[in-house]
Amino acid sequence: MAINLAQLIREARTRHESMTQGDLSRLVGTSLENITAIENSRNRQPKPEIIAGLSRVLDLRIEDIYAAITGTLNHYPWDKVGDLDLKDPELELMFQQVDSLLEGEAKERVKSFIRFTLDEERRRLAKEKDTRKSR
Repeated sequence: MAINLAQLIREARTRHESMTQGDLSRLVGTSLENITAIENSRNRQPKPEIIAGLSRVLDLRIEDIYAAITGTLNHYPWDKVGDLDLKDPELELMFQQVDSLLEGEAKERVKSFIRFTLDEERRRLAKEKDTRKSR
């Protein structure tokens, strides 16, 4: 099922430690009403400068935002596993166990924890990169 722009922006915002719509509007440089309209599917095609701001503030690729606008985004960008070594035997075993042993809410909680852990590692690496750039 395709992820629309409203879903993408709302989920990306809530993943940023208690960021409100007001916070996002100030950081992007637009009105609170515009952010609310985007997250409620009333503004389905924001101006390019707003898309650029959303990309920058929410750490989203512009391509993913446009894919959400056109209805071709099929998974959240943070669910990608491209930066993982999928040949790691421990990681493979862990995912097999999660899929085969757990059901329902327990399975979703484990997957959420894995996503959270990966996001934290990405944030740490990005912070290290920014620190190196500022030196």
